[in-house]
Amino acid sequence: MFNYFAITATGRNARFNQFKNRASFVKKNVKQVDKQEEWGSKSEYILSLIGFAVGIGNIWRFPYLCQKHGGGAFLFAYVVMVIIEGLPLFCLELHIGNHFKKSVSGSMRHIKKGLVGVGWCTITVCFLCAVYYNSIIMWIIRYLFESFVNPLPWSECKTDHICCLEDKTQYYWYYEHLRLSPDIRELGSFNPTLVVCLIISWVTIFICISRGIKSSGKVVYFSATAPYVVLIILLFRGATLDGAKDGIMYFLKPDAKKLLDLSLWSDAASQIFYSLGIGFGAIVSFASFTKNCDNVIRDSIIITVVNCSTSILGGFVIFSIVGYRKHMTGADFDQLGSGPGLAFVAIAEAVANMHISPLWAVLFYSMLLLLGLDSLFGLMESMLHQLREEIPVLKRIKKHGVNACVCFLMFLLALPTATNGGQYIVNLMDTWAVSIPLLFVALGEIVSIVWFYGIHRFTREVKEKTGYQIGWYWQICWVVLSPLVLLILIGFSLFSYFGDMSYSQFIGCAGINSGLASENGSMLETNNGSADYNLTGNMTNFNYGIDYKEWQVSSKLPTEGIVAALFFLLTPLLTLPLGALYGHIYPNTTNEEQVQANLESCPEENEVL
Repeated sequence: MFNYFAITATGRNARFNQFKNRASFVKKNVKQVDKQEEWGSKSEYILSLIGFAVGIGNIWRFPYLCQKHGGGAFLFAYVVMVIIEGLPLFCLELHIGNHFKKSVSGSMRHIKKGLVGVGWCTITVCFLCAVYYNSIIMWIIRYLFESFVNPLPWSECKTDHICCLEDKTQYYWYYEHLRLSPDIRELGSFNPTLVVCLIISWVTIFICISRGIKSSGKVVYFSATAPYVVLIILLFRGATLDGAKDGIMYFLKPDAKKLLDLSLWSDAASQIFYSLGIGFGAIVSFASFTKNCDNVIRDSIIITVVNCSTSILGGFVIFSIVGYRKHMTGADFDQLGSGPGLAFVAIAEAVANMHISPLWAVLFYSMLLLLGLDSLFGLMESMLHQLREEIPVLKRIKKHGVNACVCFLMFLLALPTATNGGQYIVNLMDTWAVSIPLLFVALGEIVSIVWFYGIHRFTREVKEKTGYQIGWYWQICWVVLSPLVLLILIGFSLFSYFGDMSYSQFIGCAGINSGLASENGSMLETNNGSADYNLTGNMTNFNYGIDYKEWQVSSKLPTEGIVAALFFLLTPLLTLPLGALYGHIYPNTTNEEQVQANLESCPEENEVL
């Protein structure tokens, strides 16, 4: 009998221990689900911010704007805009993420449900931007692969096409690489090589973000530092080139008259958003993964200084190489070009004339690839972080499964950019889908903190949490200067965009030396005439008395292009009211206890910043 009771008690204890173990296992896993992700180290966080903020725009858009607006005059305006707009907004986004431990949408929801639309706007902007941004990476990958060939493909003519004889580099870019159609309405067929490069770019992105910041945080140790090594190497190489001094002097020489041009200040302010990555939500998401007591003011100053220094360093590199290009080919600085025109034409031509040209081409396009990938990490993380917060069902699915589906969807949507008219689509999305919506997002963040949450409440809680008191400089910028600049930018941008709805239409090497082309693309001498050429080098129409120097001309945007432009513009903007409606209908997912726990004070430091 005693044995019976002993066996029964043992059985009950075994079942109780089994139940206890199961309960402990469930409790442990629930905590793991609710636990906020954190960076593996402070260095991962800083490098990720640097990698996201320092992108392709620092290398190919900043030098173009300097050339466009009188060199040193633009540098002055750029520094002023960094002080009154860039640094305050960057610091504000770091504060929002570190303070609420949420993405943009989660932080806005905590402040006021109707502000969730700001978060959905950033989701849409990141989605559209990542689609076309990865298409630019597709071009870079193609050029990187071609850089391993000696001689470089764009350094020689393998055809007697008139356009190739005139300019080998532009011929390769337009005819061999893009196979660009002469009209925005003609997408044409897929370019198989570009499709393969697009697949490679999206597979690379998926691998790097498959586990969120746990995987991308390790990648940035290489991807965020290697470009600086390449930049320094290219700087020393560029400084030894003939004509480098002329290029650098053009970069630094100010044109004081340009300071009275409103477009200079508008471009300087707009460049801040592209350069620092303000408004995309990535800064807020990255800051939400940090510890409570993180000194975001110090971090914002470090990142901003590094970013601006990189832009200036990139300017020295680009203009030293462009100076060499002018020395070798006679191409004027005014023909520098922006974006792809700079990276794939001007720099490609200069590199092709260097000794051991494949080496310098590999270094340059590797640097662009790493800069682009780092920025894309931030865009994807911002979008996916917010989607997981706003759509709870996604939390039940493994992260890499969600990431794979999103990447595949975006790959499908990016496929049209690999057609003959792909560059037109990229240009439309770059112009209409990002610039204006970003201004509304930044304005929404400032309004939410200053007016709805309360600037005094916000600064008080930041002081209680970090021990640092927010100084008058930050508060004046947040309350007055930055909102004023944003309102002026929004008005000026809308007026500029809708006042001139045009696009750069490809016309080929028209009117070279006032000659005409025969059907096979060879030159025919005429009496003061010019002609346009299609993709095969055939003459398409006559333009007497005109001598084109550009391969693209500004043309009126057709009805189909206007519809596409309005779609890209209105889609993010419509998410502002629709997201606000969603915020009121859908229950609040913000954990109030977690937010209050985040407000725990750190060791007191009576420092005013």
